[in-house]
Amino acid sequence: MPEGPSIVFLKNKLQRFKGQTVSEASGYSEMDKSAIDHIKIMDIETYGKNLFFVFKDFFVGVHLGLFGSMLVNKRKKVNASFALHFPHSEINFYVAKTHLYQGKPSDHFNFKTDILKKEYDGEFVLKSIREDHTEEMIGDVLLDQKLFTGVGNIIRIESLYRAKIHPDSLVKDIPEKKLVYLIETVVNYAYEFLDFLKNDEVKEKALIYEKKICPKDKTELIAEEMGKVHRKTYVCPKCQKLYS
Repeated sequence: MPEGPSIVFLKNKLQRFKGQTVSEASGYSEMDKSAIDHIKIMDIETYGKNLFFVFKDFFVGVHLGLFGSMLVNKRKKVNASFALHFPHSEINFYVAKTHLYQGKPSDHFNFKTDILKKEYDGEFVLKSIREDHTEEMIGDVLLDQKLFTGVGNIIRIESLYRAKIHPDSLVKDIPEKKLVYLIETVVNYAYEFLDFLKNDEVKEKALIYEKKICPKDKTELIAEEMGKVHRKTYVCPKCQKLYS
């Protein structure tokens, strides 16, 4: 599944369409697309793993899910689930979910939790974690999109390793300074992730994701499904402390 930086990367590639008028919207998605014809794109934005095409009075959210993809001025042999056509170009989305929202994105979504937004508020996230998620494992909490909007499995794994925290540690047992550091690490790594995408180096530059040996202690990594989310997780049992 694409992570927040992956969607921001797509947004950056689409900026030339900002200000252009859509000739027609098509695709097999059930969303009513009639309102999109012959209307100007005011902005192209993101929220976590969602890409937004913003128009004057409404916006369309596109979510790529596990297997979604986007092509510009190219088509697959199968029909697009959603497409925007322009006089001399087009954007095609495959296996994507779409939704039309009235108003603007900030009317519907809390940007304080988006790890790549300027509105991101680490203190707000820390307060929410400590008040409402004390009995949860931090590895599960990091994938909660209402708290860490845009975090996927790679960011989760790499951030926990860099912060030296075992994913099975309960929030209540982790010192506050460690939680603060983890939140900062998540954001910092998200921007690194975005930079790695420019040369398709995310997996190559990862420290432990899909690796076998810890780069620091040369310890064999644990690789198994962990937490209630049951996501494959890579952990160094020597570097990452299990707080209890």
